[in-house]
Amino acid sequence: SKAFFSSKYMEKHLSMFKNGNYAEYFFGNEPNRSSIGFELLERESNLVFFDELDKCPETFYSAFYTLFDNTLFKDYTYDVDISGLLIVLTSNYSSMDEMKRALGLPIFYRIDKFIHFEDFGAKDIYEIVKKEIHECANEFAGFFSEEQLYAVVSPQIKASGENARTIKNTIQFAIEEMMFQSIERQETYSST
Repeated sequence: SKAFFSSKYMEKHLSMFKNGNYAEYFFGNEPNRSSIGFELLERESNLVFFDELDKCPETFYSAFYTLFDNTLFKDYTYDVDISGLLIVLTSNYSSMDEMKRALGLPIFYRIDKFIHFEDFGAKDIYEIVKKEIHECANEFAGFFSEEQLYAVVSPQIKASGENARTIKNTIQFAIEEMMFQSIERQETYSST
C-alpha cells in the first residue's frame, strides 16, 4: 500500500459477516447505506483487502464473482467502476486442497495468485516479542523495564504455533498483571 497506493486501501474483515443478516451489505439495499457497493464507490484507492475469506458464509460468494469477474460492480443501488482493482484476500487454510474443498472451485479458480505463509519460527517469535514489548514501553514506564517484562513473558510464549495476535495478547496481559502487582506493592508500602 505504501509503494503503490499512497498507503491508502479499503479493508474489510469477513469474519464479521457470519450470517444472512449481512446480505444487505453484500448486495445493497438503499442509497447511502453501508454496503460493499457504497464503500467501493467511496474508496480512496484501488487496493482492497478482505481478511479471512474462510470465515465468510458461502451465501455471499456471488458478490465476489461480480468483484472478481467484472470491471463494473453492481448491487441493488450502485454501479461502481472497479477496473484496476487489486484485491488481496487472506484465509487460514493449510493447503491448496483444503482451500479448494472449503471455498469450492468457482471461487478458487477466480483467485489469480497464492502466497503460502509458514508458521513463525523461534527467531521470528523472539523478534516479534521484543518489538511488541518495545512498542508498549510507554505503558509501563516507571513500573518496570522492558527486560523485566521479557523475563515474565518469554516462558509464556511457545517457540512455535504463535501469531502476532497471541503474542500481543500475552504481552498485554502480562503488562496489566505486572502493573497491578506493582501498584499493590506501592499501596502496601504506603500503608505500613
